[in-house]
Amino acid sequence: MESNLDRQNIIDGIVEHPGVIVIIGDTDTGKTTLARQLIERGVEAGLSTAIVDADTGQSEIGPPGAISMATIDRLPESFKALRPRRMYFTGSTTPVGHMLPTVVGTGRMVDEAAARSADLIVVDTSGLVKGSIGRDLKLYKIDLISPLYIVGLAKSRELDPILSVLSRIDKYNVYKLPVSSEVRTKQKEFRTARRQAQFHEYFQNSNRHFIRLDDIVCANTYFTMGRPVKWQHFRILEKDLKARVLHAEVVDKGMYIVADRRPAASGVEALMKRYGTRDFTVVCGSDFTNLLVGLADANNNIINLGIIEAIDFKQRHIAVITPATTVTPVRIVQFGYMQVRPDGVELGKIKL
Repeated sequence: MESNLDRQNIIDGIVEHPGVIVIIGDTDTGKTTLARQLIERGVEAGLSTAIVDADTGQSEIGPPGAISMATIDRLPESFKALRPRRMYFTGSTTPVGHMLPTVVGTGRMVDEAAARSADLIVVDTSGLVKGSIGRDLKLYKIDLISPLYIVGLAKSRELDPILSVLSRIDKYNVYKLPVSSEVRTKQKEFRTARRQAQFHEYFQNSNRHFIRLDDIVCANTYFTMGRPVKWQHFRILEKDLKARVLHAEVVDKGMYIVADRRPAASGVEALMKRYGTRDFTVVCGSDFTNLLVGLADANNNIINLGIIEAIDFKQRHIAVITPATTVTPVRIVQFGYMQVRPDGVELGKIKL
């Protein structure tokens, strides 16, 4: 692990022998600034350059809740001027609890950049580096990507549990740099306000579209995964739940039920006793409102993000707010794990 080289020497060496580079570091360590410096040097050197923004909470490219990839032919005024060429939807602004899609999504976006013949691929990551979750997230991500270079920006020794492992692996060129004195700490309130502004900007020119449930399948949820429960059974379900059933389907050995209000625990227990199974998921119809979703095509590539406005279970369609001009190619609606209004205000986490 090299720690005695200065930043400019490292950048020059990477540009001279380009490949995939992963930048890791705690929050407010200057990862994005280093990524910009690498990209500027790569473009100046005539390299085909790409960036993968894997910081879903404080993204520079594309909306929060997604990992974005952009190719760069000429120097942009800022990363915000870049348009994502491809996105991978994670549905959350934190990798905590969503490590698998974060790791897979980062790998997918690096593959997309390589498929576009990028010589230099810069991967900017989140600030989650501490504890077993931060360590495992970075090690699994790097193992999947297999980068040529890893640069750690360290305030002290917080990266040692990660870099000490990576420095023992011969195929990696590992560098550790101190954090620049010019880096400023951003408060939590600033980060929240910044995400709100990014969501608002992304959805400000959106339109309402209707997607037929019969034309799509929903992912990250049991909804639309099973076979419909016959309407004759609704009365039995409603008697136990003491709520009107909007939708019900058989999933494996249980049921996925949408009710017009949140039922009491005793109602769900009554269903378990009646049907002899504990595999019941009961959600409230209003839980779908303002749910952040990814709209994917038949190849499971994200076309755009969207916000569910409402689901009409009787007419079997979803009203979704999205900047997409058409939803005709949509075949998969990937459910996220948070609710957000079109003006960018986050309403909280949810799992459907």
